[in-house]
Amino acid sequence: MEKPQYIDWLVEESGVVIKDHIPLKCYKIDYKCDESILDDWALHIRRNYIDDVELEEDAEDNEMTIGKYLHDYVIPQKDEALGATARSADITEILISDLLEFLYQYSVPRYKLKNRSGKNNSQQGTDVIAYKYKNEDKTPDEKDSLVAAEVKATLSKEDYTSIKNAIIDSRKDEHRLARTVNYCRKRLKELGRIEVAKEVKRFLFKPDNNFQITYVAAGVSSRENVDEVIELNFSGEELEIRGNERIFYVHGKKLMELAHNIYERCEK
Repeated sequence: MEKPQYIDWLVEESGVVIKDHIPLKCYKIDYKCDESILDDWALHIRRNYIDDVELEEDAEDNEMTIGKYLHDYVIPQKDEALGATARSADITEILISDLLEFLYQYSVPRYKLKNRSGKNNSQQGTDVIAYKYKNEDKTPDEKDSLVAAEVKATLSKEDYTSIKNAIIDSRKDEHRLARTVNYCRKRLKELGRIEVAKEVKRFLFKPDNNFQITYVAAGVSSRENVDEVIELNFSGEELEIRGNERIFYVHGKKLMELAHNIYERCEK
């Protein structure tokens, strides 16, 4: 996907850690009331659900305007049952996907939000998968990297609960990642993205599995400023951070309001 302009609003904050010196990648969404960037962000969000050509065809087939089709069939509405929840979950998964793709140069397949059975339905499995080939020609190498990200959001709250919940639920990815990668490959083929599906195929879990796996726990919440040392009230096994696990936290003021603002622009 094209790099959205809002990425420049993501500011890395160094020196922030979780209590007991657990490392953390912390980013602040330092957004402004810039209409053009917010509109561009909304367009980027919409294209995660449906691309331009398919949107025009679907609206025409249903004899609807594009705005009406998006409202009724594609974009979660905040006054619908689970609509606000879907907006919160979807925009934060897109956010973490963008962070991995545009700041860390991973390839991130965009498939989960395409043609959902219901526009407010959530998908099972690992929230975000990303991958990176060591070689430019994409020949397999043992240093090829697969990322499994668990994303949790509390866009209406200022606490750090989303980080803790992401760390705890990230443990599940050890058991569901293989199925998610295979499902991703199949969905990409259904969507006609054959070359990307071939790239993902390299990361199927097979006996000769020889690539690196990183588990990411990513929390997002509406906190304008963060503490240098974040306390999560962990205990026992919850505190054990795996060697191949990374923790991300993205924060900013009034993120639920921001999310609704962006989603209302998606139907323009």
